[in-house]
Amino acid sequence: MLAACAEQPETDALVVLLDSAPESLDPRRGSSAVETRTQQLLFRGLVHLSDDLSVKPDLAQSVEIEHPGRLRVHLRRDVRFHKCFDDTKGGMLKAEDVIYTYESLRDPSVESRKLNIWADLKAVTAPDLKGHIVDFELQKDLPNWLEGNGTLGIIEKSCAEKDPKAFARHPSGTGPVAFSRRVADREIHFQRFDTTLAFEKLILRVVKDENTRILEMLKGRSHVLVTTPARPLLAVLARKDELKLLSQPGLGYSYIGLNLEVPALRKKAVRRALALAIDRPGIIKHKYLGLARPSVGMMPPQHWAHASHLEPMVPDLRQAAALLASVDYRTNPDLLDDPTGNDERKVLRLELRCTPEKASRALALVLKGQLHRIGVEIDLRVNDFSSLFQQVKKRNFQMVRMEWTEVRNPMLLEWVFHSDFIPEEAGPSCRHHRDCPGDYQGGNETTERYSCTAATCSKEACGVGCERTRETDQCQAVEEGVCRRAGGNRGSYSNHFDDNPQLAQNSRRVDELIDQARGLSGETARKPLFDEIQTILADDLPYISLWHEDRVWVVNTRWENIVLKPSGSFLGLLSATRPVP
Repeated sequence: MLAACAEQPETDALVVLLDSAPESLDPRRGSSAVETRTQQLLFRGLVHLSDDLSVKPDLAQSVEIEHPGRLRVHLRRDVRFHKCFDDTKGGMLKAEDVIYTYESLRDPSVESRKLNIWADLKAVTAPDLKGHIVDFELQKDLPNWLEGNGTLGIIEKSCAEKDPKAFARHPSGTGPVAFSRRVADREIHFQRFDTTLAFEKLILRVVKDENTRILEMLKGRSHVLVTTPARPLLAVLARKDELKLLSQPGLGYSYIGLNLEVPALRKKAVRRALALAIDRPGIIKHKYLGLARPSVGMMPPQHWAHASHLEPMVPDLRQAAALLASVDYRTNPDLLDDPTGNDERKVLRLELRCTPEKASRALALVLKGQLHRIGVEIDLRVNDFSSLFQQVKKRNFQMVRMEWTEVRNPMLLEWVFHSDFIPEEAGPSCRHHRDCPGDYQGGNETTERYSCTAATCSKEACGVGCERTRETDQCQAVEEGVCRRAGGNRGSYSNHFDDNPQLAQNSRRVDELIDQARGLSGETARKPLFDEIQTILADDLPYISLWHEDRVWVVNTRWENIVLKPSGSFLGLLSATRPVP
């Protein structure tokens, strides 16, 4: 009896190790990298990102631009949904499913983190709800709108409407595997849906401790580790016959964000001096064991929008020191041709925020030491990531080392550098998005779209920060919130700096180029615009670009043909096969 009750190994399953659990499997909610990659196994969107980083049709058979501001999508007719949570058979993909998926983003009970999809969207309609044509009405002519918004996983309307909470616990889409069960935040089990897959089951196992993850691989209890191990461990793992390493130039982008509201950092000479003092090749060689590439901007070298004419900055301490001296900051006198008056100048002292993890702190200390060589004094501010990110979003920082885990869509440049995407607060106080300036849900054509930071309350889910009224049985926010404009331009790269005309002029030109790129279709037409944007940013340095880190997977040799894609997508697991005896 004990033997029968013991946990038996999943001999027909591919077991994959993660370092963190996806919070939500609902494609309307999750936004982190691990959530997005897991959701891609369960759901398909109208379009998807191909291996060459171009956007290709997926559930969409084709896309037509009927007239400016209107996209007509013709859906595939051979797509079936997974079995619903109540065990009923999934239906065939129809227009009403696409409409429901996009409309439900605005349902407060969904608590979607993707409301920004409606920023430029008027309506989603269809000539026949049971048919295979969907029309997207936009606020303006945006031929590339699906590039950033068409990967949203489509859900089945008839299933999700039965019981939203049950659907959230047991989601179903049209992806290659179907959800089976979830064991808290430790394991997620999937069943084969695409009959061509070589495995019957796929198990995502969450192990937060790196040493434990390595032991799992060495003992053969797990088959694929999709979290890149610490660099010193790679050489050890590579010597194991039962393991092999897959590497791929990654889409991540590491950088130092600068807050241009800080007077010293508004000076281009200071920003350039800081950039010239950092020894990227040395850090890549010793800290990353060569598994990274110096960057010139956000777009990784393999991306079609990468500005190939730009060269990574070469460290030059003498030039960095001269630049600091030119704006009256003290520097290392040994680096100056004429150190006269250097001692009378003020010391440049800045704060650098980082997280407490060993690798993060070690890198921050290296950067501090390298900047000290030119006389810049760095005070480290260590916060856990959640606290750090909250401070960054409030623009409460001077310098911060961060990274984008993936850079796919070149229009990310708009979110990070356009003047209209500086996050800021606006009165009055609010209880709902509709209380704020503009219309965040896309009702008006305006760049002044603010969202309310108050708790999102619904009658069905009256949770934290909400209360139910006795008179009307409605659920409302207990405390009022603040209207905050969404945006990733947290360093305030802006055309509003009256005291720095050159900075304002460059920012204004970047805004113009981004606006032009939004209105053009195709890579050929937009490539020159993105090249010029990146050229201006590489010269202006609102970010100090560091490197693009390579991605590494560890794979047990009991499985073959697993593909590490440039995006790190878990879809590369689906080609796995057993070795032929």
